[in-house]
Amino acid sequence: MPLSAPFHVAIIGGGITGLALAVGLARRNVNFTIYERAASFGELGVGITFTPNAQRAMEALDPRVLESFTRVASAPAGGVLRFVDGVREVSGDGGEGHGELFQLQVGDGYKACRRCDFIEQIVQHVPRESVHYGKSLESLRTAEDGDGGVVLGFRDGTAAYADVVVGCDGIGSQVRGCMFGRDPSTSPRAQYSHQFGFRGMVPLSHAAAVLGADRTSSAVIHTGPDAFALTIPLAEAQGMHIEAFVWDKEDWAVADAQTSSGGDSKRYVLPGRREEVERAFAGFGPTVRKAVSLLPETLEKWAVFDMLDAPVPRYSQGRLCLAGDAAHASTPNQGGGAGLGMEDALVLAEVLGGLVGKQRVDGLLVEQALAVYSEVRYERSQWLVQSSRRTGELLMWKDRDWGVAAQELRRDIVGRSHQLWDYDMEGMVGRTLARRGGVDAAAGDEVV
Repeated sequence: MPLSAPFHVAIIGGGITGLALAVGLARRNVNFTIYERAASFGELGVGITFTPNAQRAMEALDPRVLESFTRVASAPAGGVLRFVDGVREVSGDGGEGHGELFQLQVGDGYKACRRCDFIEQIVQHVPRESVHYGKSLESLRTAEDGDGGVVLGFRDGTAAYADVVVGCDGIGSQVRGCMFGRDPSTSPRAQYSHQFGFRGMVPLSHAAAVLGADRTSSAVIHTGPDAFALTIPLAEAQGMHIEAFVWDKEDWAVADAQTSSGGDSKRYVLPGRREEVERAFAGFGPTVRKAVSLLPETLEKWAVFDMLDAPVPRYSQGRLCLAGDAAHASTPNQGGGAGLGMEDALVLAEVLGGLVGKQRVDGLLVEQALAVYSEVRYERSQWLVQSSRRTGELLMWKDRDWGVAAQELRRDIVGRSHQLWDYDMEGMVGRTLARRGGVDAAAGDEVV
């Protein structure tokens, strides 16, 4: 049965992936509504990194997405990402170069910003009337009118209708649960990667006074046994973003987890203290110890979950699909998860935008378009889940003392980085359009 025109897309979740998708759909004249669980947009003022592939995806999605990012983003000084031996490392002031393993040339394509700053910019391009706040998804069911649409049920007792539902609702995705079930023993889900992290933002001037200009003028990854730390100066925000990750041989105490943000995220966060971070890095050199000492005394300790061990078999099912962390949650070790969400948004915008203006759009055509999205995105995004987990093992010296095998570490890290960064975005879009054209031809539409 033909869909009522124009067809409508429900985006579940107003994080960065959901907002970027909304802007891309608007550019292609696709009607949408964002359903956001929180009372307003906004995330913690912590840092987020986007690599060159992600920025190319932003531009192809809608130049305004890239403009929103570059307006608040900072690139590392000299266009390099520095990897150091955190155990042998000493401050650049008076001991420059000690502990240096290698530098990864990133040019101006590796940029970071505060999440909240990016969201504040990009949300300006999303019509206010297209966003509904305080909407926590509870159920999805096929409409009874026979056109195969989806009825969305929310915890506040309200309901909505859409022709397509896109789950951009993160690692605890309700849409994923509706698609593949919620059995903890058999269903696809995010699981603990045996890694937890701490993060914080400190004034850049204070960080420079403590660490020295050398360690606060560029992004640095401090590698070491069973832990690593990342320090990123954000010039636009006048802050130093610090992340510290620690290997954990134990299981995550889900039952005890809590956070002020509520919802499903309560499973992933516990109250933390700086002294726990300092204990984890006690065997490191003075620079790393000074860096973690800059973190606040009380902070959140968050479990790093990914979908390596229980992946979804595909990203679409009927009129439902997943994007970003809901589809392929990965560890942050390679800095690529958010960027692949941008790639997802681009392909989804292309396949759904291709349905606009057609003489006849029925449920089968919509489902086939979403299947094209899944086929185009699955292999690459699943690779990142695996590669990011492996990158964490390398940075935490899980195989051997990587601090004395810098060349081997460099080859591995450089190879993985360029496989992520140098992705052929035009080729991806070309494959999408070609496969979408095949769907159009099968449906009897003119292929353009």
